[in-house]
Amino acid sequence: MSLITPTDLKTKLKLQGVDESLLTDDTVLQKWIDLKVAEITALTSIAINPVTRKQILRRFHSDLFETEFYPVTSVNSFKIGNKELTSDDYVLDEASGIFYLNHSHNGLLVIEYVHGASQEFITSKINPLIVDMLLYHFQYGDNEGTGNISSIHEMDTTISYDTSNSLGNRIYARIESLKTYGVCSSKVRWL
Repeated sequence: MSLITPTDLKTKLKLQGVDESLLTDDTVLQKWIDLKVAEITALTSIAINPVTRKQILRRFHSDLFETEFYPVTSVNSFKIGNKELTSDDYVLDEASGIFYLNHSHNGLLVIEYVHGASQEFITSKINPLIVDMLLYHFQYGDNEGTGNISSIHEMDTTISYDTSNSLGNRIYARIESLKTYGVCSSKVRWL
């Protein structure tokens, strides 16, 4: 996983006109990146940073196993009964978290795996969103509504502005679209 670095963030924000004096401390910039990752994760439920999960099924009997969370980025251990399975014993569809086993297995299933967003997803969706969220912060600071006024009314005159393409609205729309993107999801099982 490769999130944007403070150096790359600094370059991108400078190109957008952010004052260089605000971008001098890489430690502070890293904290901003971490804060935005946590904010995106909280708003979208996407595991941007890899998460290790452990699943246990007491009475497993099948030649197919579906993880609760996906995409699966790596498998730490996979055991059914007394047999430790290796990648030779299954084919993994990482995107959907489905293990296609070479043959049917019985017994206690214990698996530990890592799931999280793919590198391509982070590069194409998350990093640009972090840059825009921080650009918005540095442009408007604590004045959240600044630049997004949609109308002004004075006496008998009203002037309306189209704010649908404002930076704040574009950020909001991208976050909303990530909520349904389907990455790093969990499966719901009905009992």
